[in-house]
Amino acid sequence: MYYELYMDEFFLENFCLDFLLLFLTGIAAKLPIRFGRMAVGAAFGSLCSCLLLFLFPGEGGLLFPAALAMALLMVKGSYQIPFGQRKRLLRSTAVFFGMAFLLGGVVPVLRLGLTLPVILSGIAGTALIYAALRLKEKWKYETENLTEVTLFWNGRQKKLFALRDTGNRLVDPYFGKPVAVVEYQAVKELFNQKTKVLWIPYQTVGKQSGCLPGICLDCLFISRDGEEKKIDRPIVAVCKETLSAKGRYQMILPSALTDD
Repeated sequence: MYYELYMDEFFLENFCLDFLLLFLTGIAAKLPIRFGRMAVGAAFGSLCSCLLLFLFPGEGGLLFPAALAMALLMVKGSYQIPFGQRKRLLRSTAVFFGMAFLLGGVVPVLRLGLTLPVILSGIAGTALIYAALRLKEKWKYETENLTEVTLFWNGRQKKLFALRDTGNRLVDPYFGKPVAVVEYQAVKELFNQKTKVLWIPYQTVGKQSGCLPGICLDCLFISRDGEEKKIDRPIVAVCKETLSAKGRYQMILPSALTDD
């Protein structure tokens, strides 16, 4: 049987399908999804598929071991799994193959007849579902970790909503105490008098670094699960940025302050 195969279409269809499989693998295996790396991995897999088809046409016996090695390298590169983490790498590769067979196979495993529009629709649909799930998880996390706080300073008080954040590792360099972060707009009426300021150094991952002005409160009350906890002389760093895009909270509390 004779049929024509256009290599550019073959490459593009395989690229889209491999990208979709890597995407589904990341979701199923709970791996850190990086679209740029997945695109490189999908391009590598598609290029290898083209080379296999060109160099070994009709050699079905070579397809599975080649597909296994190709999938392993795709998963390793897309999710930066070192060879030293053998079990994790093999498990993630197995998930990749599981997703491939679930969709009906990939070209290196089974010759696939999916059209490009169908594959692109699958990628778009999966991306929308993934985005919706991420938003749901974020909303659930914020809801479970939102708490009402009352700040006391120089005879004044201010009630706010705060988010308990286990990733907040900010500490003051003088006493080593955990530092909360609060929006300036939320407390500008509270701190309308001159006061001593502690400069708190900070550094965000992959972004800027600098210092935030910190103020030592008289006390802080945290209302959580029907109970109230008092923190004496806590330090709060004041930032100009908005902490919650939707205004759900105005303060970030380190877990060291909220947890017993």
